[in-house]
Formats: sequence, C-alpha cells, structure tokens
Amino acid sequence: MNFYTIAADFKAETINEYARLNSEYENAKVLETYGQMTVGNTMAGGRVHADIPKIDFYDLKHYIAYSLSRDIGFNYSLNGSCMSNKEFTKEGLDELKIFLKKLKSIGVKGVTVALPSIIEVISSLQLGFEIKLSIISQVNTVNKAIDYKKIGVTRIVTDESINRDFNKLRNISRAFGDKIEIIVNSMCHKDCVYRAFHYNQTSHDSVNCSEAGINTYYNHRCMTKKAESPEEWLKLCWVRPEDIPFYNEVGIHYFKLQGRHTVHGGNPVKAIESYFKQSFSGDLVDLFELFNCPYSFKVCLDNRKLDGFIDKYYEAGDFCINNCQQCGYCNGYAKKIINIDEANEMNEMAKEFYAEFDQFSQMLRHCLPE
Repeated sequence: MNFYTIAADFKAETINEYARLNSEYENAKVLETYGQMTVGNTMAGGRVHADIPKIDFYDLKHYIAYSLSRDIGFNYSLNGSCMSNKEFTKEGLDELKIFLKKLKSIGVKGVTVALPSIIEVISSLQLGFEIKLSIISQVNTVNKAIDYKKIGVTRIVTDESINRDFNKLRNISRAFGDKIEIIVNSMCHKDCVYRAFHYNQTSHDSVNCSEAGINTYYNHRCMTKKAESPEEWLKLCWVRPEDIPFYNEVGIHYFKLQGRHTVHGGNPVKAIESYFKQSFSGDLVDLFELFNCPYSFKVCLDNRKLDGFIDKYYEAGDFCINNCQQCGYCNGYAKKIINIDEANEMNEMAKEFYAEFDQFSQMLRHCLPE
C-alpha cells in the first residue's frame, strides 16, 4: 500500500473526491491533507502566508471535522525553520502549548515540524500527535534520521536532494523504519545554495510578509537558475508517477505532493490520481504544479519521452556524482527530448525579465551610499 499526503485546498468537494479514489484503488490511499491557518496565525510555517489559502481557526475546525468523517486525516504545518526564538521565552512557550492543545481539540492527527526545540515541546505535552519531520530539516543520512527518531519523530520527509540516490534511501528506510516519505513533485534545485536561507525567509513571511524585494529574492534566483540551460529542468528532484515502484523496492511507501501555493486553483484530484495509476501523459511541469502552473517561462517536459530516464539512477544506486560538468547525463537526455532552440529562446526571455524586474537588484542599483 502506498500512502499519499497532499496540500489541502480546504474544499469539501475535494475531500469527497479523495474518498472516492480511496474506495476505488486497493493499493493507494490519500492518508491526509496538510496546511495551516493564515488568518490570525502567529506560528511560523513553511510557506509565505500571502501565497496560500486564507483560513482561520473556524474554517480549519470545520474542514478537519469533514475530512475525518470521510476517513482522511489532517496534518498541521508547524514547520518554520525559525520561530524568532519565541519558543525559548515563557510567554512564547505558553502560547505554543495552548495552540497545540487547540489543534488536538479539533482533530489534528499529526504535526509537521522542522525545529528540534518544537519537537521537544510537542513530545512533552503527550497529546498523541504523530510528529512528522519536515523536508526543511534536510535529513539525508542514516545518522540524522536516527537522531531525530530518538527525540520523538515517527515519520520523516527526507531531503529532496537524495530523491534519486536509491542507496541512501534504502539505508535510511532500513535503519529508521517504514515511515520514510519523499516529495514527488519538488521543483527545487538539487544542492541549491539558497535553500536554507530561503526557508528562513519563508518562515518569517509565513506570519508577516516582508517587503516585496525580500519576498521575491529567492524565487527570482530559482527561476534564473532554471533558465541557465534546458537540462536544468531534468536535474530537479521530481519523481514521475511511473517511477513509484522503484521507491517501493527500496522501502518507500509514503509520498507527498506539495503545492499549497497552487492547490486552490489547480486540480489536485487529477494530480493524485495520476500517482495512484502510476501513469501520466502530458507535460510533467503541469502535473507537478497541480495543473495550476505559476511559471511564465517554462520548458515542456513530455512525460512519455522520459520513460527510462530514472533507470540508471536505480540500477547504479548512487549514479549521480553531483558533478554535472563531469557527468553530462541530463544534458544528453535533454537534447533527445526537448526542442533545444525553443527552450533556449524561452530561457533568454526569462533571464531578461528577471534581470529587469528583480526588485532586490533594483534596490541595489538605487540605494546608493551617501
């Protein structure tokens, strides 16, 4: 059995569709949706609050009640990489404990957390939450996984950078247990130099949004990186629906579809059913963005042309040497499946756009020292 977690759009009709899929498919199940309050929220999470559905505590309570009536749980995202140190003050700690008890009272089954200090707070309350470790904690070794298990974590979302390192995934699963989860539709760059710092910016902006120049800084650099070469889209850490059996073979049966920023206007049911079927025809980027793609400039990835792409990673276990200049596998594959001339033209437009309209760069040009 494969278990799926997907971003909540907070719609009853979507929960009905997930329940339908759960009844129709024997070997796959939507285990839970996940998300957080945005209205009246004071607890840092992993998404900028301006980009996700507007939900207050009343909305959350009723959504969870309906979800549970259809046998679908809810996992609360409390996964900020920084809480502004509020958890180390008496006032902040009291506020956090009261909030966790309120979450328990409305039926929250699990909490996704990034900070070890918050894990200790949750464990100390003994409220019966399943503590899931966020991808933000960047677990990529057995040692990290075991250390988090010792302080109370029962499920881990591993670092997306090891999504194609089957040896590492196998070893972590064997050591930690079967509750290892991977994000299948990650559009993050592997080994991104901005990642940890982007997480911190997002944590602060999940409560109070910063100036636009800060809010777009990391997103613009992410898109500029994608525009360097068509092959960059193949290097991202995604997992195709057809590739799920490879992960089952190394002990992975928990899968997460991210997309709190795209789910509300997208088609999460179509996306999740593609993974249930382990088959999809169309543009992978659209699938990964839950059919609500936010990119003005993107390369089309025809999924059918990617049949066999993952084979070398699985067969060798540690096929990727993290040295793209020396390897060239993704570059060669891109030339076979992508219209390179069209992709390069699109990339040039993207680089021009982000160079001209990047707000942080504008601030640098105009904020001159006196």
